[in-house]
Parts: sequence; C-alpha cells; structure tokens
Amino acid sequence: MAGASAADVRSILSLPSPSTPGPSQPKAKVLGTSERARKPEGISRELYSLIGPSAPTLAAQLAKPRLKQKPNLGGGGRVKWEWQTFKNAGRTDDLRLSHWAKTGTDPEAEYPFAKYNVQPTSYVYSQDEYSRFLEDKEWTREETDYLFELVREYDQRFYIVGDRYDYPGGSPRTLEDLKDRYYSVCRKLVRNRPWAGDEASKAQLISSFQFDKDREATRKKYVACLENRTKAQIAEEDALYVELKRLEQTERRFKKNRDELLRTLLGVESGLPDIPVEDEAPLNGSGLHVDTKDIKKNKRKGTHEVETPISATPYSANVISLGQPVPRKAQSAKSAAYDALHCIIRTEAPQTTSNKAAHTPVYLRGLKLPAPKSAVAAKIAQILGELGISHTRLVMPTKENCAQLESLIEAAAALVETKKCVDKVEQDIRIAKMRLSSQANEEGVEDEMEDGRAPSVVSTRSTRSIKGYKQSRRSSISSVDTSATGPLPKRRKR
Repeated sequence: MAGASAADVRSILSLPSPSTPGPSQPKAKVLGTSERARKPEGISRELYSLIGPSAPTLAAQLAKPRLKQKPNLGGGGRVKWEWQTFKNAGRTDDLRLSHWAKTGTDPEAEYPFAKYNVQPTSYVYSQDEYSRFLEDKEWTREETDYLFELVREYDQRFYIVGDRYDYPGGSPRTLEDLKDRYYSVCRKLVRNRPWAGDEASKAQLISSFQFDKDREATRKKYVACLENRTKAQIAEEDALYVELKRLEQTERRFKKNRDELLRTLLGVESGLPDIPVEDEAPLNGSGLHVDTKDIKKNKRKGTHEVETPISATPYSANVISLGQPVPRKAQSAKSAAYDALHCIIRTEAPQTTSNKAAHTPVYLRGLKLPAPKSAVAAKIAQILGELGISHTRLVMPTKENCAQLESLIEAAAALVETKKCVDKVEQDIRIAKMRLSSQANEEGVEDEMEDGRAPSVVSTRSTRSIKGYKQSRRSSISSVDTSATGPLPKRRKR
C-alpha cells in the first residue's frame, strides 16, 4: 500500500475525483460539444478546424453544392376542402352562393373579390336642378330618369343600354342620342354644383364627359363605308397607294439631285449640308458610278478591273465656286461692342465634310504665328534676319501685326522663287553664249585651214581655251565619278 497513489485510494473507496463531479453535483457543460457548429458537407474536417465557423462565406464557397430543393406547395401535409356558403358585400339582395374553401374558414368572413367591385359615380339631380339647368325640348323629365336608371343598372355599358332602351310612348333613340343626353346632363351638374377640390381636377372631370355626337356619327359612317367596300374598290385604293409612294420617292430623288447639283456648282458656299447617300453605287478612280454587281462578279473571277457603265455620271475633281458666299449671321450691337472692348475676334467655323460639328477652341494668337514652308524656310529666315525681323516671335502679336508678318513672309517667299528663276535664266544665257562662241571659233579655224593659211594666234588661243574648258569639264566629271565610286585599282606591271 506504500506505493498506492491517491487515485488508487479514491477508486478503492469509490470516492469521486476532484475534476469529476459527484452524482448530486450538476454536470458542467463541456465547451465545444453542443455549441460547436456542424461541419458542412463537402469540406474536410482539418480544413474546417482551421477556418472554423468565423468565416461562413469561405466555408460556403468550399462546401459541396446542394441541389435546389423542391418547393413545398402543399404547405405541409394534405389540405381538406369543404363546400361553404359565403356572403358577397358587393351585392345588395342578400344572395348567398357557395364555393369550395379550406376547412376551418369562417363562412361570415369578407369575400376577397368584393374589393374589385368598383361602382362608377352615379349622378342624381333634384327637380330644382332639372328645371334650372337640365331642361331640353327633345327630352322629358321622365325619359331622362329612365335613361339614368338604365345607365346605373348596367354600369354605363352603353351598348347594353342601347339594346335595352325601350321607353313607352317615346321616340326611337340611337346610341349617340343616349350618350349625348347622359354626358350633357353630367357636365351641367358638375359645372353648376359647388366643388370642394381645385379647378384643375374639376376641369379634368368635365373633360372626361365630353362627347361630340356629330363626329361619332360621321366616324361610324366612315367605318361602315370601309367595311362595305368591294374588291374592285380595294384594288383601286391599293394602286393609288402605290402610285402615291412612287411620287414621294420621285420627289425625294429630284430633291437629292438638285442639292447635289447646287453643291457641285457652288461648293461649300451653297450652304447645303453634306448628306451621306446610302443607296448609291460606289465610285471608281475616275469618279464614275460603278455597279456593285460588276464588282462582285470581278471579285469572284479574281480580277480587280471594273467596267464603267455607259450611263455613268462624271464628277469634277476641282470644283469652282460660281456663287456668292453665304452671308454671315448679323451680330448684335451689344455683342460687337463687347468684342471690341475685350479685343475678341470671332472667326467662322471651318467647313468640313464630316458629320461632326466643326469647333475651333480658344487659343493665343502668339502661339499660331504664320510659318514659311520648310523648303525655303532657311532663305526666308536669312532675308528676315537681314531686315532685323524674327518670324518666330512677335513682341506684340496683335491681329494687324500678324497680318503684316504673314504678308511679309509671303513676299519673301515670292522673292526667293523669283531669285531662283532669275539664276536659272542667267545660267541658261551663259551656257548659250559659250556654245555660240565655240561654234563660231571652230568655223573660223576650218575656213583658214581650207585656204592654206596657218591659224591665227587669236583663233589658236580660242581653240585652246575651248579645248581646255572641255578637258577641265571632263576632269571635273571624272573626279565626281571617282569620288562617288572610290579610287580605281592600280594596273599591275607586266
């Protein structure tokens, strides 16, 4: 017993352990057993122990998807029905009908479809109102009462009212007569009775009772004529309709051709917009209309040649303006004074052939100074530099200064072009004089040799000078060729 532990002693004596509660002590709840959330299907136990229930969205993404549950239309179990009577609040004759209802439904409950029984407003008038506002020589008080009673009974269904209308001793009435009498009485009652609302709602209610008897009769007459047409009349109307469409199409084509002619003659100054034409054939390189069928046929054959039809219409590539320019929109005096005060210059929008509206943003005049062409820019800059003027910067880039600078650049460009032409003409004259002098000297030498005389010193010298000029010219040409092609290889000695 010396080696027995405290646990052995407790087990022999059947004593409870300190951590284990006795039978009379309540058992403490073990955390993590009942409160632990159930592991979803489709996810491993190790992964769920890592993420735990604190990330339900992640667990739902990793869980195995389930099939959509079928809807429970029965509401859980079978439903019993029984034949019950009900009371309709929309009826005034206390008629009780029966229908199938669920077991346990109160028979005295309100009928659910009674709310759809909306009755129209029925107007009732007194003798005083009738004598002051509603009297008519074609209608009596009794017949008017009879009409209102039928309308109230059949809920303003005038086709049924017209079929049931049979006033004893009265004249025959059409459906238009009944409508006209009823709506006229309602309008007069609404107009002459005190109104609690605003005038807009009153006017709207009065307009809902408007009825034109003559127009309704005419409409029905037209409908009757339309239904009573013969086949020949229908065919004639169809032919007239087709002819009308053809005339409209011809008018549109004529207007389009007229606009194209004006646009061709007057150009952008015609004031006509550039309307894209969709139903025309494309144009070939010469500006002639080409049939699209020929293009498709040649594409199938593998060729790109297009035959121009005889009835093609040429269009001029360069359009000359023959008309007066479109006058600008007159500017008001106030706007002109404001522009003059603030030095604002308004320019017209450039004419473009695109569908987008042309727009010129605001810019500083000094950033868009006129610049010469790149081919003669250096010479023009040299000319302006001799005058002490810079074409890239102006101290005061006003409108007048920019115009003067542009005219100066144009004059300098014209001067450079003129200088080129003068130099070319002088060079041609110089070459022609040299050729004439060389020809004259050669003819003089030949004449002296034929006479048996020795050539003169002057002719000899002139001949030598001509030969020297030719040799020097040949040497210069050969030097240019050798410099371009590189040194020639040396000849090897034999």
